[in-house]
Parts: sequence; C-alpha cells; structure tokens
Amino acid sequence: MDPNDPPSVSPSGDDVMALARIRSACADLPGVDESALQGRPLFRVRRRRFAIFNGAASPARPRWRRFGRSLHVLTDPGELAALRQDPRFRESPHHGALGWMALDLDPTTDWDEVAELLEAGYRQAAPRTLVELLDGRRGR
Repeated sequence: MDPNDPPSVSPSGDDVMALARIRSACADLPGVDESALQGRPLFRVRRRRFAIFNGAASPARPRWRRFGRSLHVLTDPGELAALRQDPRFRESPHHGALGWMALDLDPTTDWDEVAELLEAGYRQAAPRTLVELLDGRRGR
C-alpha cells in the first residue's frame, strides 16, 4: 500500500468540516500546497512541511494510534514551552522532538487559534521572501 493513498474509510462530516477550515486558513498563506503523508493531508510551503491533519478516518498507523481528529503543527520555538504547558497540546508523533505539537480538534476548538497556529508554523517553514509577501498583504 502506498503511504500517500487516501484513507480507505470515508471521512465523517466533522473531518470534512475541520479539513475545510484548515484549508481555508492555509489558502491565505503564499506558496502553500497540499499533499499527503501516510494518507493524511499535509500542508507545506515549497518543500518544507508545517501542518498535518489527522482525521478520524485517517489510515491506522501505530505512531498515530493515540491521536484522533487533530492538527499537527510546526511551532514557533518561542511558543513551544507555553504550548507544552497547555493540556490541550501534546507532542506530535511527527517530529515532536523537533517542535511539532498536536491539538485535538473537537466541538470546542477555537478556529481563530488554529489559524494563528497554522500561520506560526508557516512562518517557521517559509522562506523570508514569502513571509515578507504575507506581511505586505497584512500591512505589517
């Protein structure tokens, strides 16, 4: 089986909604493309990864077993200690030792916070020219 194959189980409505919101937040970030990693939507800028969506219907893999519907993001090193103290966050099985954290996505999810996490991860992964383009769009 190819690790980039789509999930063999149909995604739930909650998976579809969560992924749509993640895609919407990423659409505002210059140079982002979506691919797959082990059947999970992967967001990257150029070749550098910054976010992965793990849905309830994602393929079963041993290292992802403890994670249900969740967002896995590359974090800002300046925020990592605070995120590790927040009980909503856990080290991601995808390079957790390198600053990737996972946030469970449930009915109480703050989608503005998710957008901020995605942008922070993007800023860690994107080349300076794309970060400057983003800042120009936002009037920074």
